[in-house]
Amino acid sequence: MKTPVQRQNLTAQVIQHFQERLALGEFPVGTKLPPESELMNQLGVGRSTLREAVRVLAHSGLLEVRQGDGTYVRARTTTAESLELRLQRAAIREVYEVRRLLELEMAGLAAQRRDEQDLARMQEQLHLRRLARAAGDDRAFLDADVAFHLAVATASKNAVLADLYQTFTTQLRLALNKLVADPDIQCGNQALHHHQLFEAIAAQDVAAAQSWTAQYLESIMGQLEQLPS
Repeated sequence: MKTPVQRQNLTAQVIQHFQERLALGEFPVGTKLPPESELMNQLGVGRSTLREAVRVLAHSGLLEVRQGDGTYVRARTTTAESLELRLQRAAIREVYEVRRLLELEMAGLAAQRRDEQDLARMQEQLHLRRLARAAGDDRAFLDADVAFHLAVATASKNAVLADLYQTFTTQLRLALNKLVADPDIQCGNQALHHHQLFEAIAAQDVAAAQSWTAQYLESIMGQLEQLPS
């Protein structure tokens, strides 16, 4: 029987759905989950949403993904809530306040430590971002936007910082999707901020890199606060 989840914040809904079924023992520990296609049909969601939910649940210790075999139940509940699950409950302002702390440090370290490969990755994603914006392809735009910031995180040469930032990407996409989909929100200045951030990192100008990062995030936070919850 189909039990479609709500359309708002699909990944969070799927995660909650699995948590409830696991807690009730519908999928006993050690058993294999139904095939991906069957779960997609039951929940009424796409493959990418299902896989993201499974990834988060696997990271929290509830599921185990065995390549070439399937996904198995490791535990019914977990006493330690993962950061990714905690972010699902966070307000946008909370997420962006933490994001600001991470990105300011990322920008400063990237300006100090970047190499030519880092710059090439950033430049490529900025190019893809511009192409997607011109084509009106919101999904490709978000992909390139997140990939650019992940490239900055990688350029920091701090693996822990990069991993922490990676954890934020699901919630960032949800927030950014509201921005690019809302006709009343203007994203033009963001292109300038991203370009200037890249130029500052390329020039190894730590102060400028952090300044452009702060301006970008203050701009986006202000716009997000204008959106209905």
